[in-house]
Amino acid sequence: MNVRSRITLLFVLLAIVPVVLVGFLAYYTGRQSIEQVEINHLVSTNLMKSSELTRWIEGYQQRMEELAQRPLLVQYSSTMVDFDPADPVYDLSRLALEEDHLKPRVKLMGGFTEVSVISPDKGIILASSDEMQEGKYYANQRFFAEGKTHTYTQGVFYSLPLQQTTMMVSTPINDRRELLVAVLSGRLDLRDLSTIMSAQSGLSQSEKTYLVNKSNFFVTEPYSGEGYALKKTVRTEGVQAGLSGKDGVAFYNDYRNVPVIGAYKWLPEYNMCLITEVDQSEAYAPINSMAMTMLSIVSLLALIVVAAGFFLARTITQPLARLVAGAAEIGRYGHLDRKVGTEDKDEIGELSRAFDRMAMELKMTTVSIDELELRIHERTAQLEAANRELEAFSYSVSHDLRAPLRAIDGYTRILLEDYRPLLDDEGKRICSVISEGAHKMSDLIDDLLTFSRLGRSALNPSNIDMEAMARAVFQELTTGQSLKRIDFELDSAPPAMGDPALLRQVWANLLSNSIKFSQKKKRAVIKVRGERSEIETVYSVQDNGVGFDMQYVNKLFGVFQRLHSVKDFEGNGVGLALVQRVIHRHGGRVWAEGETGKGATFYFTLPNQGVI
Repeated sequence: MNVRSRITLLFVLLAIVPVVLVGFLAYYTGRQSIEQVEINHLVSTNLMKSSELTRWIEGYQQRMEELAQRPLLVQYSSTMVDFDPADPVYDLSRLALEEDHLKPRVKLMGGFTEVSVISPDKGIILASSDEMQEGKYYANQRFFAEGKTHTYTQGVFYSLPLQQTTMMVSTPINDRRELLVAVLSGRLDLRDLSTIMSAQSGLSQSEKTYLVNKSNFFVTEPYSGEGYALKKTVRTEGVQAGLSGKDGVAFYNDYRNVPVIGAYKWLPEYNMCLITEVDQSEAYAPINSMAMTMLSIVSLLALIVVAAGFFLARTITQPLARLVAGAAEIGRYGHLDRKVGTEDKDEIGELSRAFDRMAMELKMTTVSIDELELRIHERTAQLEAANRELEAFSYSVSHDLRAPLRAIDGYTRILLEDYRPLLDDEGKRICSVISEGAHKMSDLIDDLLTFSRLGRSALNPSNIDMEAMARAVFQELTTGQSLKRIDFELDSAPPAMGDPALLRQVWANLLSNSIKFSQKKKRAVIKVRGERSEIETVYSVQDNGVGFDMQYVNKLFGVFQRLHSVKDFEGNGVGLALVQRVIHRHGGRVWAEGETGKGATFYFTLPNQGVI
């Protein structure tokens, strides 16, 4: 190989190899980091979605329990069980049940497609919001058997009487002596479940979360498809692993035969597995884009170096021996401190000095890249540690903390139920205090998780009828007895643009506070108003309760900040903090005014942008 070729090759090696090597290392490190971040996100999403599923089911269980405790519903159900169907009283009771209780529950509250009252001995539907279901036989269904003694949710199953796949919630209807009168059952609307699962938790466009039952059928619609739920099967690697009772992450092709990163989680209480996936093409898009950019830069740099080396080599002659020897040492051993420059004024002298400068710049570049890579590695390690801590905390709160609380409450109930004759009054009181404390701790954990999730969950804005929402929430929070002592005034609440679930929580927290802090009044007055300006709408909830001292107004919206004793008014001190976080996320403001003994008024604003 002649001198010209050698110099040209040396230029290429010195300029390109370090860049290629650093680029490869950066690409490999970045790919590993992206994979870890995606895995952590998918696992966290599964934990969050499973918690949302549990809360969704528990919420409807609570609604069924509240409905089953209505005195009139108990009375009508008892009449239908005791009287002959040919008796006019039987028909009057059935009509009252359907029109005053069952149909309004389905129509106004949502979440159920049908609510029925079932006879406790024969398992026959006595009354239903869907009159076509009356007379159907459910004695051999598990939800009916379980619903005689406690509130129970049967996971997705195929119902022969309905001739379709469904999910049922049941609870006992007991009289004042706690004797079983009938069983109240509700068929859940699985479309709501699809909405919960399909709500994206991050910025990935291809991210999708869905449920699959033991028969490999989709239970909910995936984000990128329609007509899948309970109609199509899926047998991907992630689904098979999840249905086998495992939790984990895998790389496989999804139901579209597209490569994905998927996290799977088995839900034993519902006989379903939870799948969250993101397309590998989207996950690796940033690092692949960087690789293509680096490849273009390296290619351009290679062309420039080859051209420069070839041009300079044409002017070089035999006196290159020292320069070649020095260059060989640098290329072979990487001694970038080696100086090969000369004092010659000709082209070779200039080349030798330029070579020294290039070696020095290469050394500085290498050092800078090493420092940058070290910093990236440190930041990546910190992020991974933070994600692990967050995941561990979520798991601890969702499982480790709840398990002992359930055990404490369960064993306390066993003491009260099975050993009551052996306990004196003080022992019974202590057991009640323990049980109440366990329930309070469980509520506190739920409030903390809700407060934490509000900062991470994505908003799903839509136009909201605020007047209807406020009225519905108030009706949920009050019973027939409490309504008799409350004057509820709903003047005008203009519509707003926002996340329906979050704003519903705002109304629930504010109205429940007004009801709670005015409970000692003989006649409570609660007023809800709204007034729209050019840029925002101001909503207010006013009551004539105990009020508060304005000098402590800054403490109202802090977590665990309370202005009244727990003995006087129960609560965890998180409700107003949740209100403030939700309103701030919507771009609004929140404040309060009050006077001790004369009541309080809470205000919040929402921007008018996007409101129809």
